[in-house]
Amino acid sequence: MANLHEVFIEFDNDIIKLSSTRKSELRKSRNAIRADIDRFFEENRPDHTVHFKGQGSFVMNTTILPISGEYDVDDGVYIFGKTENRPSTQTAHNWIYDAVKDRTGQETIDKNTCVRVKYAKQYHVDLPIYYKIEHSENEIAFDTSDIPLLAHKSKGWILSDPYAFKLWFDQQAANSPQIKRLVRYIKAWADKRQTDNEKLIFPSGLVFTILICNNYSPNERDDVSLLETLKIIQARIDDRKKPLASYACFRPTVDKNENLLEKFSATTTKNNFLDSLDSFIVSGNQAVEMKSKKDACAKWQKHFGDRFPCSNIVEDPEEIAKSFVYPDQIKTDNKSA
Repeated sequence: MANLHEVFIEFDNDIIKLSSTRKSELRKSRNAIRADIDRFFEENRPDHTVHFKGQGSFVMNTTILPISGEYDVDDGVYIFGKTENRPSTQTAHNWIYDAVKDRTGQETIDKNTCVRVKYAKQYHVDLPIYYKIEHSENEIAFDTSDIPLLAHKSKGWILSDPYAFKLWFDQQAANSPQIKRLVRYIKAWADKRQTDNEKLIFPSGLVFTILICNNYSPNERDDVSLLETLKIIQARIDDRKKPLASYACFRPTVDKNENLLEKFSATTTKNNFLDSLDSFIVSGNQAVEMKSKKDACAKWQKHFGDRFPCSNIVEDPEEIAKSFVYPDQIKTDNKSA
């Protein structure tokens, strides 16, 4: 069997994972934005204080460098104040937009769920806005029993706690750094598929993160761990193939009743995603059973793209020759992916 663990590690470390330089650049930009918002509140909002909490893939270390080159960071803006001083969601957005609109010289976008600050160096900072009740003076309480409210411009103030999700993920990955790599691999796969076909709609990184954590199959080899984890995911969610499967993915934190796959359940969207997942698994099965590392790598490369580093592979002719002393049995399933 072709062992491509080291190729996967190279793909992760050298190609898709953000470098320390890129991370430093993002932190610098994030901190400059925080300073702008601090200044705005000090000068304009005496009834409120503002604090920040990083969220999403950046703080969980599962961000990837997409093929497009444009990556991002999510930084939660938490407005603390009394219940009676809570503004409308649009007003909250206006405050943050006004604080950061002149930061970069690029377009600042007021989206439904965040304010986006774009940078010329192909990255952006998303600023979701939350409201928390101020329990006591100078208290920064992110983990009190009252759940933060997210300022959603079309839905109003809705319960949302990305900090709790980050704590949950930290627990899942605490003794399994492989989990973070698997999340990055599956994001890189989705990025390649959607780059090839802009009409494809795949689930979000949040969904992939939950699916990986809930169905993780550890192995000393990343190629095998990824493949076996994908098989379990397929068995759980592909209700077209598995009679006991359910096309569902629920948050481990608020709102626990929300099926995150529901928004990706239109027939074409669902079929495209599940068909792509099946093809990925078929190729993975073929790859781990092959004798030649180069041939196996080509199977994975079909789904990860040319970024997947096959060119550095050096075959051992003696090992390949040994594997062909006894011919393989002909399989009845000759499906190729």
